[in-house]
Amino acid sequence: MNFKYNRMKEIKTPKHYDNENGTLYKVALERKWSPYLFDIVKRLERAEKKGEFHEDCIKSKVVIDLYVKEQGDRFKPKTSFED
Repeated sequence: MNFKYNRMKEIKTPKHYDNENGTLYKVALERKWSPYLFDIVKRLERAEKKGEFHEDCIKSKVVIDLYVKEQGDRFKPKTSFED
């Protein structure tokens, strides 16, 4: 089966999306971000624009904690700050 991609002239997005320089998805792919990093940056980037700054910061902290718990062994620190 052949599928032909039909490019839309305009994609309607919420007001807090600023895709003037490309989407965050495009940036994440170009920079090879992990899903964790993408989620954290996305929330923080849009937090003020959405008007849910506090909630998005709290959610970002949760994702950071999950990132450290699930992937922390990959990034062992040379020194410990938890003494």
